[in-house]
This record gives sequence, C-alpha cells and structure tokens, in this order.
Amino acid sequence: MKKLISFLLLFISLSFFGINIFINIYDNSIIIDKKIYPYQGVAEKFRGKIKMYFKGINIPNSNIPSNLLVLDDGQTIGMKGTIKVSEDVFKKLLELYQKNLIENIIIDYFPVEIYSNKISVKDYIDKKKLVEYLNLFLDYYELPETNIYYGDYDITPEKPKIFLTTFVFPDFGYYHVSFSDKGKVLIKTYINGNLSSNFGTLTSGTYTIFVSAIDEIGLESTLTRQIIVPKSTIILKNEYFELGSNSKYGHLDFVGNKNFYEITPYVATITNVIVRDTTKPDIKINFENLFNGYCKIDVNVTDYSPVKTEILLNNRKIKSGIIKLEIGKNLLIAYSEDGFGNFSFSFKNIFRSKNLQNGLEFYNEKVWFDIGGVTIKSPYIKVWINSNQKRWIYDKETNIIKIFP
Repeated sequence: MKKLISFLLLFISLSFFGINIFINIYDNSIIIDKKIYPYQGVAEKFRGKIKMYFKGINIPNSNIPSNLLVLDDGQTIGMKGTIKVSEDVFKKLLELYQKNLIENIIIDYFPVEIYSNKISVKDYIDKKKLVEYLNLFLDYYELPETNIYYGDYDITPEKPKIFLTTFVFPDFGYYHVSFSDKGKVLIKTYINGNLSSNFGTLTSGTYTIFVSAIDEIGLESTLTRQIIVPKSTIILKNEYFELGSNSKYGHLDFVGNKNFYEITPYVATITNVIVRDTTKPDIKINFENLFNGYCKIDVNVTDYSPVKTEILLNNRKIKSGIIKLEIGKNLLIAYSEDGFGNFSFSFKNIFRSKNLQNGLEFYNEKVWFDIGGVTIKSPYIKVWINSNQKRWIYDKETNIIKIFP
C-alpha cells in the first residue's frame, strides 16, 4: 500500500511539473532521475522540447532509420541517432515521452565531478549552471559565494559563524557584529530585545546583545552576550615638558599643549601636556684662514625651533662665506634668537698681520721642496715672503729647499 501511494505521488508530481533530461557534453553522459548513462556521438548545446517520436520500419538490408526521438533543432536520440544510446536507455526516454513526463531536453557543458563532501570543477562555470547541475544529484549542499567557479570546493553545509566585537570605556561602549559563511547570510541584532543596527555605540548601562544569522540553505546560528558600560571618574592634570623631551607620551616635538588619555574601566585620566622651549640656540663658529687676508667663516646654529641669526664682523653685518679681513684685530660676533625669546651669542677675535709679499722663483731644473713636512719636486714655486722674516732656507746637504709656512 505504501509503495502504491509513493508511486501515485511521484506520478502526480511528474504529471504537473515534468522532468528535465540532461545530456552532459563534458563526459558524454545522460542523466535520468539522478542516474547516469553513457552516450556516443556528437551532441550540440540545446535547451528545448522533443519535437516528435519517429518510429522506424524494420526492413532488412535497408537504410531506413530506426526508432528516434527528434529534438526541435534536428538532433536525434536513439540507438542510431546523432546521440547514440543503448536500447534500455532509449526505452526509458520513450516511455517518459509517451506519458508526457519530459519537460525539456537540456544539452550543455557541465565540467563538474561530484564527491561525497566536495566538488571538482574542471573548467570555468558560472553559479547558475553549477547549481542547476548539482541539484540533479544533491539535496543538501552549500557553495561559497562567487560568480565563477573553478577548482575544488568543500560543499559540506556549515552553520554561519558569528563574531561580536565589543569595546568598553567609562561612559562609552562600542559593539560590532560580523559573520563568516560560504554564502549569503541574513543577520539580525537585538539589544535588550529591540532590533538594532549591527554596529553602534552605547552609553553607560547594562546590555544584552542577541544575534541571529541564517544562511541561504536555512542553517541558523545564534549568540548572546551581556556587556556592562561603567560610569567613570575623570581626573584632570597638567604636566610640563621641555621641547624635544622623551616622555611616556612619546617624543615631544611640538610646542603648546595636547591632551593624552589614560582610560581604565572605571577611571579616565586626562593629562594636559604642555611643552615649552626654554633652551638657548647653540652657536658654533668655524674659521679657516686662506691667503692675502681672506678667510672662510661658517656659523652653524642648532635649536628645536626656527631661529633668526645675525653675524657681525667689526660691527658690520655679513653672511657665512669667504670674507676679507682688515689688517690688525677683527671682532666676529654671532647672535641667534628663537621665537620664544631664548637667545645666544658668541664672538671670536681674529688677527690679521700685514700683507705678505709674494714672489715667483724659477729654477733651471726640478728641485725638491719641503713645505711643512710635505715634499714635492718642481722647477718653480710661488711663495709669500714676509719682508721682516725669511720663509725658506736651502739645505746644501740634502739639496732640499725648506719652506716654513
């Protein structure tokens, strides 16, 4: 009796809806009611109806075709059709056709291999076609959410995973709900029983957060968590530092004030960090004596903030570079001040003697010269001569002319 009822239900279902017969070009197979049968020949892509049943005439030694099912596009299914099937497969198809139980014949390329808990897609296929093919064999599976599939995929159905992130500060709380699943998920968040956003802020108080997540195949997960946002005690204080200091607030490279917050579940400390610049600029004077009263002066100033610098030589403003000195005593003064009124100055006395007379001596051959310990050989030399002091001597024993700078 039970078998009879099941048969009647199946018959009624097929009578109303019919079935689709799938022919897979990828592996030359015909799928009839989840069973796979092989075929031979070349099948072209097609989606449509069976046009007619052609009943062949059995005449020996004749070329009249045998029994065939003819599709709307002219392809034929039969033991001698363009799509060749075995006799038992043809009988199954013919029986379904004559009972008007075949909705469509679908001939397409489905490069998919199905295993117990995974599929292997051997060529690119879109989601719609993949789902259409998997539904022929599987009642329960789950695909990752993407438009194009290629490669191996685990299709084991899994419940969505819910993640709830919360931060709690004095007088302030924050929550964020997210999920992980292969496909699309409908997620709802309730706070103290009220439907709420999946993220937001909370004032001080006690909250019960309930989250429900349902995926495309009806699998559901839930999560409940209670959080407490405490009221706070606020402490305000000032701290003073010198510009450029290293502190627990980091390297302080600004002038003025900034607020830094130290927050625990019950106490919030707000520190007003005030940075001042009381350091004087650092001045360094580099001096190099050149010749004929010329010298090179470099004044370098370092400070944590911008500075204005003046250089005076004998009460006359100059800039760093090559300067000609006056004969006698010269006074060099450098003054620098930053934007906070911190200033420094430095001075240097430079003495310039009378001009040295220069002369050019030639020799009839190259001779050795010893100039301050450095020995060179040349047929001539240009020297500066102090009229009151001889600057070189000739050493007869070594044949070297020694010059004293």
